[in-house]
Amino acid sequence: MSAAMSQAVPVRQSHWPIYLMVFGITVMWSANFIAVKYAVEEMPAVLAMGFRTLAAGLLMVPIFTSAGRSAAEKRSLRADFWTLVALGVGGVTLNQLFFTLAMEHTSVAHGSLIISTTPISVLLLARLMKQERLTGRKILGMLVALSGVVLIQLTPEKSSGAHWLGDLFAMCGSLAFAAFTVFGKQITKRHNSITINAFAYFAGAIVMLPLIFWAGGTLDLGALSTRAWLAIAYMAVFPSVLCYLGYFHALNYVAASRVAVFSYLQPVLATLMAVPLLGETINSALIAGGCIALLGVAITQRG
Repeated sequence: MSAAMSQAVPVRQSHWPIYLMVFGITVMWSANFIAVKYAVEEMPAVLAMGFRTLAAGLLMVPIFTSAGRSAAEKRSLRADFWTLVALGVGGVTLNQLFFTLAMEHTSVAHGSLIISTTPISVLLLARLMKQERLTGRKILGMLVALSGVVLIQLTPEKSSGAHWLGDLFAMCGSLAFAAFTVFGKQITKRHNSITINAFAYFAGAIVMLPLIFWAGGTLDLGALSTRAWLAIAYMAVFPSVLCYLGYFHALNYVAASRVAVFSYLQPVLATLMAVPLLGETINSALIAGGCIALLGVAITQRG
């Protein structure tokens, strides 16, 4: 996930349609794990990520250009141009590249659980930058989450497809997004999600373009299956563009803390999808470790 948090605006209407929309967004983000797995089965992770970024960047062009901006917003955009580019490449492109590499080397169950601990990475980095303070409850939550991840890693019977290298890539992706969240805290208050995501994918597409030619130079693109191309299309349209726009629309009506609760469902939904669609198997240690890790994250966020 990449984007800025905003304050909810009280609106006198039923919130159930918003919650249903957020649940649908969560399902689509969870399904992205499956789509990436399908893509990297037939092409290198760098190429899959490059196609996703390029397609998402093209989709963001009409959205970005059609958004109205005041004179003050235009001045702010010019002033923050290179900062937005750096944040987009460092926090979004790098995050999604590590995520794609993770799915190439580990199971959905492992990768999704490790990524779900991102709030802890954000908290630790924010503490180093003196943006947050650590309370006893937050420290307890981090220790609980860490114990869950350690249990998953140390169990002798890994879930099918799991590997420490992919888990490491997932952790690196988590750290990249944490850096985006912390270092971009001020700038994300001055620009909306459309601007931030547009710059992320515009800049990311430029950076990834040489890698697309490099990674795809020896690959017969005509031999790729329809499923692989549909997976790329899904990655670009839904998790990269539509989900973020819907997510930020929800934040206009519901408190961010309530919307964030749905993120706990992602590893559960992604794993449930991976069992029938990818043939992954899970074991008791993974279930126990996952529950402990998610509990730790919940304690930390409430600390």
